[in-house]
Amino acid sequence: MASKYFQTVFKPDLVDGDISKLIADDKTDAPFTAGDILFDWHAVDVPKGSKKLINATAYMVGEDGGAQANKDWFLVFAKGQEDGTAPTTLGEENAAQTGCFELPSLYVGACKFEASATGIGTVTGGAFGTMYIANAAGANGVQFPIVIEGQPGSGTNVGYDKLYVAAFAAGAFDFSTGVLATEAVSADAATDVTVDTVDVRAAFQPGDIVYVHDVDTALGTVSSVPDATSLILTANNVVAIANDDEFINATPITVTLGFEQ
Repeated sequence: MASKYFQTVFKPDLVDGDISKLIADDKTDAPFTAGDILFDWHAVDVPKGSKKLINATAYMVGEDGGAQANKDWFLVFAKGQEDGTAPTTLGEENAAQTGCFELPSLYVGACKFEASATGIGTVTGGAFGTMYIANAAGANGVQFPIVIEGQPGSGTNVGYDKLYVAAFAAGAFDFSTGVLATEAVSADAATDVTVDTVDVRAAFQPGDIVYVHDVDTALGTVSSVPDATSLILTANNVVAIANDDEFINATPITVTLGFEQ
C-alpha cells in the first residue's frame, strides 16, 4: 500500500492571556531563558493510528521583526489522557515547568531545532525572523522518523486523534516588536491602525493575534499588513490604544509538522 503524506501547521499563543510573559508594562523586554516553557500544550488533529513524523520546520519572528538569537529549542509531543482530555498544563510560558506530573505516561516523542550561525538547523540569510529545520545535521540532531500515536478516539472528528505539542527554550528568545502606535485610539473605534518605528510587515502576518504591551486582553487579529505603517485588523480594536503603545505578536512562531502514514 502506498504511503500517504500530510502536514499540520499551527501557530501557538505565547501570551495565553498574560502579556507580561513577553513584555513588561513599562515596555521592558521579557526574554525567555534556557529551560523555560516556550509554549504550553497546543492540540492538533492527526489521522488515527500510528504515524511517522518525518520532518518538522518552524518560522520564528525575532526581536523588532528581525532574526532570533542562535539558540536551540525543543518540541515535545504527548497523547491525551485516557478520558480524552488534554494533558494538564506544564506551567506558565517564560518560566520553568511546574506541572503536568502525568507527562511520563503521555510522552510520545520530541525533536530539536538546533540553531547555529553556520546554518546547522537554520536557513542562512533570513532577515525577518529565523527559519528552522529539525534534522540530524548537527551534533545533537534528531534522527527522523519518530513514530507517534495519539490517544485513540480523542479526535474532534471521526478518523482523527489529538496530538499535543509543547515547546521548551534552550536559550534566550525575545519577542518584543518595537512596533509603536502613532496616536491614541479609543476602544472599538478602528480596524486600520497606524504604526511606526519598526516596519510592521516584519513583525506581523495575517491571522496573528495582537496585544498592546500593558493589557492582558487581545487587541484583535491581523487581517493584513499592506505597507510599513499600516496594521489592519479583522474587526474594530477591542481595547483602547495609547500613543506609543507597543504592539505584541502573541503568535510569532509557525510550526509545520510533516507525517507519513
